[in-house]
This record gives sequence, C-alpha cells and structure tokens, in this order.
Amino acid sequence: MSGGVSVLDIKGMSKSYGAVKAVDDVDLHIDHGEILGLIGPNGSGKSTFFDCTTGLARPDGGKVSLEGQDISDWSLNRIAREGRMLRSFQKTVVFKKLNVEENLVIAGQMFTFGGVLSTFGIGRGTRAKVKGLREHARELISLVGLDQVAHMPAGNLSGGQQKLIQFASMLMPDPRLIMLDEPMAGINPKLIERVVETIQYANQKMGVSFLIIEHNIDVVTSLCSRTIVLDRGRKLCEGTPAQVIANDQVREAYLGG
Repeated sequence: MSGGVSVLDIKGMSKSYGAVKAVDDVDLHIDHGEILGLIGPNGSGKSTFFDCTTGLARPDGGKVSLEGQDISDWSLNRIAREGRMLRSFQKTVVFKKLNVEENLVIAGQMFTFGGVLSTFGIGRGTRAKVKGLREHARELISLVGLDQVAHMPAGNLSGGQQKLIQFASMLMPDPRLIMLDEPMAGINPKLIERVVETIQYANQKMGVSFLIIEHNIDVVTSLCSRTIVLDRGRKLCEGTPAQVIANDQVREAYLGG
C-alpha cells in the first residue's frame, strides 16, 4: 500500500431518501494498487454509496477526493473521462448487435477521440488511433479468454461472457480505479475463476485499483486485502476478510439479529 495520497478518499458520505438514511456518514479510502471489498446485507447502502461516489447521485454531505483532487461536484462522465474512475452496474450492458471487438473499440473511443463521430474522420492520425484501439481490444479479449468468440455478436454470448466483455471494455482507457457492483452475480464457477484472474492481472500488471461490492465471500477472501462492511447505511467494521467474517456484529447483521 502506498504511504502517499490515496487513489480514492471519501469523508463523511451521507445520502437520505426521505426519512431513510441510505448512507450515513461513511469514511473510506483506497490506496494505490489496493483491491478493497465492500460487503453488507441487502439494503445496507452499498449501491447508493457507489452512486454518490461516481456522480450518478448527489450526496447530501461528504467529500470525494480522487488522487487528492476534490471531485465531489463532478458528473459521472467527467469522473470517467478526466479521473479515469469507472464503474459497473448490476445489470450488464453491451452492444448486443456488435461483435466483441467492436464493443471494446467503442468503449475506448470516448477517451481517444473528442467524440464517437470523430472516429469517422479522414486522415492518417484517425486511422492510427483506430488501429491502436483495435490492437488494445484484441489484447484484452485474449486476457479475458474470449478469443474464440471475438467476432460473434455480443448478444449471442452467455451472461457470464457478456460480463467479461463489460469488464474488458472498462480496461480499454487504462483506468486508475474500477468500481465493480456484484461482478460475480449470475455467472458459473468457471467464469468466476476467469473474472478473478482478470481482476488480479489488471491490478498487478496494469496498476488498476479496485473497489468491489460482492456477496461471494470466497471471492472477497481471495481478492481483497481489506474489507469494509456496511449495515443500514453505516460502516459496521473494517479489516482483513478473515477479521470481518469473524466479527460478531457482522454475523448479527447478516443473520438479521
């Protein structure tokens, strides 16, 4: 872990919907190169916390800093483009009529060009950028193990394979931080193993930090050096996965006691 500025530092995050405090004064930091787990019972505020952190929802209070810069008022698009902090959603989104490689190329266009339409420009510079995107896309397709289906429409692939497309697309712009919302939900054990390996590779070889919401405790234990537990919007405890699992308050929260 880095002893300097954290890649992400959040102080006092709060968000209410009417009388319900979805997120209640939560602090969190992620060091450069860290994989941090975020767990908690259903309705504990994890996805709302993601929404407020990434600009999808406006928090009622708190400060979000990315590598020391205050991004609390930034939009989702600005955070992605300028901050290189990307997030997934529980629902997998791909361009179903486009093949795997085209999905990744489109994902990289918003960072390489001023806009998607500019990829249709004429000139040596444009052709070189498109060529670079395609080469990068093929490298990532190989990394996630989709070489054999790279030219198939994404809509023809399984839900698990579509999650791999989505994850590879998030690696296209060389992000600093990726936030994953239940990446293992609904996929078979073999593909879970592939996703875990890909996250580890991106973390160790590409320097990407991660914040991961995940209900699969085995995955959390294998991936995360540190885990934070939310319950009813508040931080319940923090520690290594083993420490968190052994915590009596965590057991009570999950059992509804």
